[in-house]
Amino acid sequence: MLRIFILSLWVLSNPVNESFMGLECFPENGIIKAFVKLRYTDFIFDYRFTINDDQHFDLSGKIDTAQILVSKYLDSRVHVFADNKKLKGKLMNIESANGELKLDFIYYFNKRAKLFRIRNLMLTEYKEHQSNHLIFKYKDFEEGVTLTPRKTEHIFKVK
Repeated sequence: MLRIFILSLWVLSNPVNESFMGLECFPENGIIKAFVKLRYTDFIFDYRFTINDDQHFDLSGKIDTAQILVSKYLDSRVHVFADNKKLKGKLMNIESANGELKLDFIYYFNKRAKLFRIRNLMLTEYKEHQSNHLIFKYKDFEEGVTLTPRKTEHIFKVK
């Protein structure tokens, strides 16, 4: 019984926060389709500190202002480079349900790029135990990594 109590205290005192990001490259079109999924409360927390904005907005994606502000947030927290050229993401869709937020966006890149560097800074400045899981796919190449506050980026080399 004491072990369960101690384990419960440890879990509560060491919360693990997670986000999930997937990027799939379509080199024949020069497009990367991407998504980010995280808890809505984590997003709001990081958004407010990153953008320094406390206005209430509709995340349903029906209001253009929300899309602009979320795009600004993503651009400041998620960096995608193709052959050392920073790419600008375009927000395509926002979904919010069951306490989670999913953001779909695309990047355009040079079709000949073979080196991709992904940096994910979401919640890394505020959450010591943040895990930003990342899956990268390019044709038959697929690799998953976990980024943390101490390791915020990863380089993928494709052939």
